[in-house]
Amino acid sequence: MHDYQSVTSEGVAKVLFALIKGANLDAADRNQAAAYFAQTGAPVDYRSFQRFTDALILSLPQQHELLQLVPQWQSIFNRSEVSNEMAEEFIRQYLAALDNKLFVKLPLFVGRFAGQDSHSINFAGFGNTQVDSWLLVFTISGKGHLKAGLRDYELTPDNIALVAPGTLTDFSGSKHSSWNFYWVVFQCADNWRPYLQWPQSGPGVCQLEGASESFAPVERNLSQLYHNYVESGPLKMELDHNLLEQLLLRCAACLPRESNRKMDPRVHVARAYIDEHYTADIVLADVAAASNISSSRLSGLFKKETGSSVMAYRNELRLVKAAQLLLHSNLRIADIGDRVGYSEQAFFSRIFRKHLGMSPRQYRTHIPAQTAQLNSHS
Repeated sequence: MHDYQSVTSEGVAKVLFALIKGANLDAADRNQAAAYFAQTGAPVDYRSFQRFTDALILSLPQQHELLQLVPQWQSIFNRSEVSNEMAEEFIRQYLAALDNKLFVKLPLFVGRFAGQDSHSINFAGFGNTQVDSWLLVFTISGKGHLKAGLRDYELTPDNIALVAPGTLTDFSGSKHSSWNFYWVVFQCADNWRPYLQWPQSGPGVCQLEGASESFAPVERNLSQLYHNYVESGPLKMELDHNLLEQLLLRCAACLPRESNRKMDPRVHVARAYIDEHYTADIVLADVAAASNISSSRLSGLFKKETGSSVMAYRNELRLVKAAQLLLHSNLRIADIGDRVGYSEQAFFSRIFRKHLGMSPRQYRTHIPAQTAQLNSHS
């Protein structure tokens, strides 16, 4: 067993530089870097680091910003010694350049965090509709906050959160509470989709509610999955797959019986209609007609099952789609507004600012910069 209490910034910087130069890292090098990041609360915890490193090595040809660091820093690392100041600056630039969408491109990525206040875990790949990964967050103790779409959610041991692919997501710890939680990013097999019919809390977000003790089997299963994740023994991938399926089954078993695990079919039709026609100038009567129900009856049912009015859901969906396009496309702002249903750019900018607190232009530049700054302070 190695003692990594004396891990230095210089040693870790040299490991990371060798990594982006394509060198083969031995177990000691990986463990040294893993220990460093675990101590600083970086996005990759100790037990997940090696799997992430494997994926990073495979993706290096596409990690253009990381590769640009090689010629910029080669002369520094040619020296026999690198100062702590220079080493820490390289690590900062490395984390800022790292494409953390790699998190959500992996078939499975499992981690655990325990700490005080906010942390640096930020799955920036969520929001990209081309990445088909789900995010499950299980709070063991403490309290965290999830921002998804336009809504804020509190995460406690009394609920489990499930975030659908393409949902703009950010979460951080409470300023007044420690937060101990598991997170699982996974790509969903077709035969698992019936297990993910959880009660919806908002667009792209479902939550299971219940007493924390009722989730004990889920926590035990998560612990097994977490510890198996970094194993390299025979049938490792098969065990990962099996434990993940068990996890989803354990969660499905916690679904409230009275919901019959399904949304009211009329609300389901209404939501599907809005999802397909959100860019059009539809009104409540259009959605009600598509659902074969009166407008007044639909209003009550929709609010009860989704927590939102029919038209508020449509408007929220428009703005979420706009935010996705701002972050993951090069379309002009006016074209994005028109694409999601706002033909007048001034009105689009006004309603976007009202709900997201900044203009579309500010959002496009602020959010990526915020993510880079977050990673650089890991």
